[in-house]
Amino acid sequence: MTISDKVNRRVRSMFQTFLKGRLARSASGSFGLKIASAGLSFIIGLLLARLLGTAGYGTYAYAMNWVGLLAVPGALGLDRLLVREVAAYETNAEWCLMRGILRWSNQTVLIVSLGLALLAAFTGCILVSRKDSLMLNSLLIALILLPMVTLIRLRQSVLRGLNRVIAGQMPEMLFQPIFFICFVGAAYLFLGRDLTPPLVLGINIAATGITFIIGTRVLLKTLPTTIKETFPSYKTQEWIQSALPLMLIAGMKIINARTDLLMLGAIRGPKEAGIYAVANRGAELISFILIAINTALAPTVVNLFAAGEMKKLQNIITRSTRIILVFSLPAGLAFIAFGHWFLLLFGEAFTQGRATLAILSVGQIVNASMGSVGLLLVMTGHEKSAAIGVGISAALNVILNALFIPKWGDAGAAIATASSMVTWNILLAIWVYKKLGIHSTVLGEFVPWRKRRRSPSLE
Repeated sequence: MTISDKVNRRVRSMFQTFLKGRLARSASGSFGLKIASAGLSFIIGLLLARLLGTAGYGTYAYAMNWVGLLAVPGALGLDRLLVREVAAYETNAEWCLMRGILRWSNQTVLIVSLGLALLAAFTGCILVSRKDSLMLNSLLIALILLPMVTLIRLRQSVLRGLNRVIAGQMPEMLFQPIFFICFVGAAYLFLGRDLTPPLVLGINIAATGITFIIGTRVLLKTLPTTIKETFPSYKTQEWIQSALPLMLIAGMKIINARTDLLMLGAIRGPKEAGIYAVANRGAELISFILIAINTALAPTVVNLFAAGEMKKLQNIITRSTRIILVFSLPAGLAFIAFGHWFLLLFGEAFTQGRATLAILSVGQIVNASMGSVGLLLVMTGHEKSAAIGVGISAALNVILNALFIPKWGDAGAAIATASSMVTWNILLAIWVYKKLGIHSTVLGEFVPWRKRRRSPSLE
């Protein structure tokens, strides 16, 4: 072995060690934040369900889900694009382009999100009946959050691209829920049980505004000083072409995540929406390990793919998927077997959703076992394939919700959502293997057909 070969091997070994250490630190930090966030989210859901009741909590959740839905077109897919582009620009020291995409994306998203908020408010005033004034007022107040939510997503993505995963997550995952709980507690001391959904939404706006300022200061301190000394360069057409498929992916995913509650609230009313929202909140706890690891994994996937280190990428994906399932499976089985006792914490009326919780838990277990399929496609430049798969799943979700909700209510919405989730994961796992040669599922490299594909005799 030549000296050059030894040096190259040593460099690759150091690079691998660095990636593993960085990923482990980011994943463990994200994991800790997710645990804290899940706990705080649980306290918030429990608190609001107790104070507002099924109908009031359903109204609150309905309004917040519209904000979440509109935030996708409001962000234009730029939040996802920024993770990839910022990581690449930092690696290549293209500071002019980094400054350009930061300035352009923030200005564009602010204008679009403000326009969407005004359009949604106008549409709501026309379509919502006067008898549903509480629902309308709640929606109008919630729409104030829309510009802040979209800009927050951009800031989080920039920090993820700079490998500042924990700093990007902490304001919204830790500070905002703490402020919200404190403000709701103070309001309860003054008003007793006279809290209403519009008032709680106003409290949410105050808490989000404070954390928005904190997060902005964190970003300004984190950005490399070189950016401030350069003039911005723009690749607007290229960014738009890449961002639109990403927006479509995010839009289809958010339809999968929000259609059930929005259609349930429109068809069966706020009471059933409130029951479903609590059950769905429980099922979402199963996926917090997946989300935490995906957040830390994104820049690593970009770097390894760019370096052509596919074997290392396969090893990291297999290990991460197995870790995800090991932690997610016990939680899912617990919700399936003992969901009644979990829902009882929110109130006796919410125990009607135990079948809903069980069905959604099955879907989340499958989701965990399939791995980071969407992340792999998006971070390796195959966002169009991811968009097609998610689009098929979203269309299926809407159709099944329309068919099942009138018959079975919240349980029907759960069946539709779980079915579309399983469909989405299977499609994307197949495409990840075909396009990247990587098996994302918990089985990893033990899958026999993967070995046959790489066998020299078949090549």
